Amino acid sequence: MKKLVFSLCIFFLTGVSVMAQRATARRVPAVVINAFQQQFPKARQVEWDRKQDGTYEAEFSVGLIGRDHKAVISPEGKVLAHEEEIASSSLPEAVKNQIAVEFSGYRIEEVKKINAGHALTYEVELENRKGDLKVRFNADGKILKERMD
Repeated sequence: MKKLVFSLCIFFLTGVSVMAQRATARRVPAVVINAFQQQFPKARQVEWDRKQDGTYEAEFSVGLIGRDHKAVISPEGKVLAHEEEIASSSLPEAVKNQIAVEFSGYRIEEVKKINAGHALTYEVELENRKGDLKVRFNADGKILKERMD
């Protein structure tokens, strides 16, 4: 019985701490919301999270297709990063060529274009029967990071 009560307490406390991360739009500073709305005026279905470092993350969709986006905004209202789901056909040719050479047995599952500061990168989820990979490329096709997914 004590183990059950202890487990329930841990579960409840963990759930409360996770829920505390989710921020309603009312709890997001006006300067952050204004910066977000100026940068992404067509955003819909916006969900806010406050990160441990004090930044705010907005997950949202844009357009008729509703591609997923994510933006990280500082408490001062500066957009620090923007992640956008894109079609694999939108990848730079250098990245497509690198995938064809280095990952010929894999199929592209999902592609994200990430603009953080002055760096533009592409995160590609690849899959085959052996397993799934997440690979990050720069615009010139250089592999920056590779890991099993």
